[in-house]
Amino acid sequence: MSSTTTSETKPIISSDMADFMTPGVQIEITKADIERLGLCEETAMDEADAWASNGDEADRGE
Repeated sequence: MSSTTTSETKPIISSDMADFMTPGVQIEITKADIERLGLCEETAMDEADAWASNGDEADRGE
């Protein structure tokens, strides 16, 4: 019986946006950079809206 070992490849972590398209490199960016670059839009609802939406399911019989 033979055993096979696999090595785990770990990414290179960079904070330089110039490395963005470099294979094997993960970019760590700040929340400010995310907003500045328009990478995502915050759509989370606040707690009051979340509780109010619970009634929507009850109205549908769920």
